[in-house]
Amino acid sequence: MKLLTIVAALAITTSSAMAVETAMGIKGRFDYVNTKTNTNPGKTSSGVLTTSFLRLVTDAKINDTTSAKLTLDFQPATTIDNGLTNLVDEAYLTKNLGHGITAMFGKQAVMTGGRENDYSPRDLYIVSKFNDEIVDNITGISLGYSMAGHNFFLQYLQQTDAKKAPLTDKKVIGAAYYGEFMDKMIMPIVSYHKQGTNRPGAYDNFGSASLRVTVAKVIIEADYLMLKQEKLSAAGDAKLDSVVAQVRYAHESFQPFAKFITEKGKKGYQGIAAGSLESKRTAWEAGLEYMPNKDEDMRYHIVYNSSKAKRESATPTSKVEDKKIYAGIAFNYNILK
Repeated sequence: MKLLTIVAALAITTSSAMAVETAMGIKGRFDYVNTKTNTNPGKTSSGVLTTSFLRLVTDAKINDTTSAKLTLDFQPATTIDNGLTNLVDEAYLTKNLGHGITAMFGKQAVMTGGRENDYSPRDLYIVSKFNDEIVDNITGISLGYSMAGHNFFLQYLQQTDAKKAPLTDKKVIGAAYYGEFMDKMIMPIVSYHKQGTNRPGAYDNFGSASLRVTVAKVIIEADYLMLKQEKLSAAGDAKLDSVVAQVRYAHESFQPFAKFITEKGKKGYQGIAAGSLESKRTAWEAGLEYMPNKDEDMRYHIVYNSSKAKRESATPTSKVEDKKIYAGIAFNYNILK
């Protein structure tokens, strides 16, 4: 999870200096995906073997106060982001400044999206439309402060390759809080970010309020996600409200899980149903992940999910329903340490 990387960066010790320690790993997921789509009108069905995720991750501990991370994405877009080819998914330096303060410089995660966005894309199957709107990793500076399991962040980043290019305002600014209570039994996230767009003087505003509760081996997660797109249309500021809930039983070998998403687009938000002022989406999935060896980060999985999106208006409604089955394998192996 992204949070584990962030918290690990904040937890660098202050013992004696040492030589560079480097670990390199290959992380991926291969799937057979069967998709059935019902539109109004029409039906399609297809199955495909696919590489869903494949990245090379290098972590380096330079000394007791400095570390670095480089992630290469073998499925990149062909564009350039802040001077880097998108083959480079992450490339940042973490510096411990002392007194619980840490700075991160380079291409890094935008800390919004709550618990859902805290997962690696390798471990996600169906996601919210809110998650789709987030710019993933971009170049900038983050300052973090850690105290007794509570982590606070301020971010200033700049985007050049975005889903809404060309941009009139490149900056992304925001703040995030990751908390821990009762020995990690309760773990909240709160974040807010403003993102520049191609609309003069208008921003996309992302907010999240999330909670993870762990009782024995049961993990329950809930996100409330809010997106406001300023000056998107004559109707005013488009809005998206998303609720995401997930429950997982974290057995060391078998991990069944279920996820539910409900979303509502208002005032012309286009992510759910294009051409509508009001739209709605509900989605759910159920799956099982099987790890045959607890000492090996490799698993098999089978997941079924369903998504229904429709336009809500006085005119005849149009709807799209997708059903997918994922059957595959995911892994994370060190190849150099």
